[in-house]
Amino acid sequence: MRRTCFLAALALVAVTFSAAQQSAPASARGYTLTVIIEGINQKDGHIGMLVFNSPKGWAEDRTAALRDIYVPAQPGTMTIKVPNLAAGEYAVAVLHDVNNNHKLDRNWLNKPTEQWGLSNNPHAVIKTPAYSKCTFQLKGDMEIHIQMQM
Repeated sequence: MRRTCFLAALALVAVTFSAAQQSAPASARGYTLTVIIEGINQKDGHIGMLVFNSPKGWAEDRTAALRDIYVPAQPGTMTIKVPNLAAGEYAVAVLHDVNNNHKLDRNWLNKPTEQWGLSNNPHAVIKTPAYSKCTFQLKGDMEIHIQMQM
């Protein structure tokens, strides 16, 4: 009898928890950031995408990123969804890692030899643009476009 009551109570708690999760507002579950990556020049390698919520480690430190996503590359345009993000400030860095070494390769002049892109598509000449030039405010589900550069 005790075991039956305990199992019934446990089932009630599980159903209540499940219902509460389903009825929670989107802001409690988090928002989805949809990143449209345009101009990928080949299918080799992977697309690495880092989502940052602070300037620490911007734009290449995978250990400092809030999210680290790595998917097979497709030429042309790719869409990557990042679910369950809280409202706030973010910046995104994208790399077409052709040789799968998880880093942006550069030549002897320090110029990238693999495609890359940043949120807000800032123009870069010599060094990576500052985190502040790449940030955006996430206040709900959002879509951004990143144009790959070389």
